[in-house]
Amino acid sequence: MANTIILPQDFLDYDFVAMAKKESNGKNRLRLLAMAHIKEGKPLTQIATSLKIHWKTIQSWLYQFRQGGITNLYVKIKKTKPRKINPMIDNWIKQFIDNLNCSDQNGHITGRQLHNLIQDEFSIRCCLRSIYNALHRLHFSWITARSKHPKSDAEVQEIYKKLSNFVKITVAR
Repeated sequence: MANTIILPQDFLDYDFVAMAKKESNGKNRLRLLAMAHIKEGKPLTQIATSLKIHWKTIQSWLYQFRQGGITNLYVKIKKTKPRKINPMIDNWIKQFIDNLNCSDQNGHITGRQLHNLIQDEFSIRCCLRSIYNALHRLHFSWITARSKHPKSDAEVQEIYKKLSNFVKITVAR
């Protein structure tokens, strides 16, 4: 015979099914449904089988409910740390790379070089992964267009583009 479950005093006052129907978070909905099954008197192993979770998980949810009430039953929202590379630095990176790409000189930069530039320019300490995440957020990739050659002539290129559309080469068979 299964052990009896010790329920909190106000446990029977809640309508867990109605609360589960209104809940948008799936994890919270699952917890509320488990509590509804407990309220109906089902054993933890049967509830665990029907909800496809371990019975000790349900037991820990019930313990949380006993300790802090219904609010303690819900999933805790994890707060993330703010980004070290904020939108102002994102704009600086975008302008810097666009200017670098349009320049007549080298036209490329490594992640490590950009990391060092940002640390010097903004006096922030962040890891190299943060730089790559910022580049990804700004839709830059490691495959970029080639920079302009110092001896390239835009007029000659336009003439070539126009003439290449008009010239048709026919091959005799």
